[in-house]
Amino acid sequence: MKLEKLSSIALYSCIGLGVLCFLLFFLIDYNNMDFDGVHVSPALTDLVLILMYALFFVTAGLTIWSLVRGATINSGNTGPNPTGIPSGKITLCTWGTVIVALIIGVISGLGEEAYTTVSGVTTSAGMVTVVDMWLLTIYILAVIAVVAVVVSMSGYLTKSATPKE
Repeated sequence: MKLEKLSSIALYSCIGLGVLCFLLFFLIDYNNMDFDGVHVSPALTDLVLILMYALFFVTAGLTIWSLVRGATINSGNTGPNPTGIPSGKITLCTWGTVIVALIIGVISGLGEEAYTTVSGVTTSAGMVTVVDMWLLTIYILAVIAVVAVVVSMSGYLTKSATPKE
C-alpha cells in the first residue's frame, strides 16, 4: 500500500473517530445534572478525554518518528532540494509560530486566580494559567492551520511557483 493512501486512510479514520466521539458526547445524556442541580456533567466526558489523550500520544509519536526518519534520510544530503519545497523555511516558520503563540498565551494568562469548583476542588493559579495558555495557543494555531489549508486549496502557491513560459 502506498504511503499516501495509508496516510489518507489514517487521516480520515481520525476525523471519523473524532466526529463519532463528539456526536456521542453531545447526543447521549448531555443534560446530566451534577449533584448540585446547577452544573451539567455530560455522561461521556471520559470518552472525549480518552480520545484527546490518544490523539495527543499518536501525534507525539508520529512527530518523533518523522523527525528521526527525516534526520536519517537527509543526513547525507547536502545538495539542492530536489522537490523545490523550502522545508527549512517551513520548519523555522512553524517553530516560530508555535513559540510566539505560546508567549501570547502565557502573557494573556498572567494574573489568573485559583479556581475552586462546586465540589471544593481547588486548582492553583499557575495551572489555570497553563491551561489558558494552551487553549489560546491551540486557537491561534487552529486559525493559522485553517488559513493555510484555504491558501493551499486555492492553488495560489502552485500557480505562483510555476515558471512563466
